[in-house]
Amino acid sequence: MKNTRHINPSDIRMFYFGSQDVLSSNEEKESRKQKLERAMILSNCEHIPISLCMKLPNGEMLETESDVVDYADDIVVLKGGHYIPVWAILDVDV
Repeated sequence: MKNTRHINPSDIRMFYFGSQDVLSSNEEKESRKQKLERAMILSNCEHIPISLCMKLPNGEMLETESDVVDYADDIVVLKGGHYIPVWAILDVDV
């Protein structure tokens, strides 16, 4: 994505993601859910790094690559125990 800052997964803890979902439509949210489920399966079985694009409340875009260890309804756990709230994720790319 344009104007996206690439960060190390270990730096995620330094950012505040807010509490508002960055996606507005139910279709986009469902697509994100499906991509996250697929990413978790591929990452755990094939050890393929997954690219996650996130948006901060100030509008800044971040991108990181890591293995997705676990995905719950509201949290994604990356390799190393780093957490990202699902509502901050704009896109998932395998």
